[in-house]
Order: sequence, then C-alpha cells, then structure tokens
Amino acid sequence: MSKGSKKDKKEKKELTEEQRKRLLTYVPGVGPKTAEKLTEAGYGELDNLSAADPEALAEAVTGLSVSKAEGVISEAVDLKKLVDEGKFDPTSPRRRRRRAPEPDPDVHELPPAQEVKAPEEITSIETGLEVDNKEMGIPAGPKWLTRFERARIVGARALQISMGAPVLVDMNTAPKEVFALAEAELKNGVLPMTVRRSLPTGETFDIPLKVLLENTRLD
Repeated sequence: MSKGSKKDKKEKKELTEEQRKRLLTYVPGVGPKTAEKLTEAGYGELDNLSAADPEALAEAVTGLSVSKAEGVISEAVDLKKLVDEGKFDPTSPRRRRRRAPEPDPDVHELPPAQEVKAPEEITSIETGLEVDNKEMGIPAGPKWLTRFERARIVGARALQISMGAPVLVDMNTAPKEVFALAEAELKNGVLPMTVRRSLPTGETFDIPLKVLLENTRLD
C-alpha cells in the first residue's frame, strides 16, 4: 500500500461501558429504568439484546411482556445494524430514534356515507298474534272469552231473565235456575251481545260475543 493511499474503511470506535449502557436507551421502548433491568438480567450489550429469545427476555425482565420483548428485540436488531454500518453514533447529541406508530387494531375502514343504507322504517310494532287477532275482528285482548268476561255476561243475562226478558233456548230442556239458564244461552251462542275491551290509551272496542266464542272452550 502506497504512502499516500487512504484506508477504505474508518476504524470502528470502541465504546466505553457507560456508552454501551446508554446505547440501550436509544432502543425505542427502552427507557433508563428498563435499560438498568436489562443490564441486571445480562442483556446490557446491544449484541446480547438483539440475539435474545423473547420468552426468555420477558421472564428475565420484570414488567416486560412477550409481545413487548419481541418489539424491543426487533428494534435492537435495527439499531445494531445502524451502529455496525457506522450510521449511528451514540456519542453524538443526536436524538434517539422513535418507533413508528403502530396501526390501531380497533380502527376499521367504513364505507362512504352515500353507501350506508338507511335503517328500515318501522311502520308497526304489532306482533304476528296481534295482526291475526285483528283479522278475526278482535282488535284488543286475547281471542277467547276470559273468565271475568264470562262471569260478567252470565250475571248481566241472569238479571235480564229475572226481569222478564224472553228466554232464547228451549225451556223444556233448559235448566230452571236463572244463572244456569243464562249459562245455557251462552254455551248455545244465542246471546246477541258484544264485549267491550279497552287499551291503556283509553281506546275502546266492542267485540261481538260470537267471535270470541269461536275460540273459547265453555266445558
């Protein structure tokens, strides 16, 4: 090699122990306290840290999860490469490298506003049973005659009979007692009555008795 020739590569600077320790703090995600824990666990050198096993590192360093250990090791590998290539000097006042922000897993892409379908307009909150009852002519309540309605009808009809109202069944076969007679008329479906039912809104409906009797067992 001639006297005036230059060296192809610059000699690598030898780092002091303090510089090697400080070098760990340039790894994104590693602060002074974490760097101290890494040193105590035997990972004080960048070479050791970049070659570490994530699970072993997480077990050796308190407060370091496996996923975070994987990130630290990955960043240590990148930093070691920069140091080896002479592109990073820990003795310079250069600011420490920052880890690129990771994508938020909870952020989802939404379609443009014009593509969002408008919710279907609710035109009715009626159930299928309520719709069926209305089609049968029963706009409120069950489709059968309740026991309270039955007792009210029998009582009202017995009062009418006791006051001289004409009997609507064959007196030769019908019972003689007025309540039993009214019950017999009800079972034969000959009473020309309506049953009044009301909704919580105050709306009332007069439902033909014969419609309710079609769905009522009078045994």
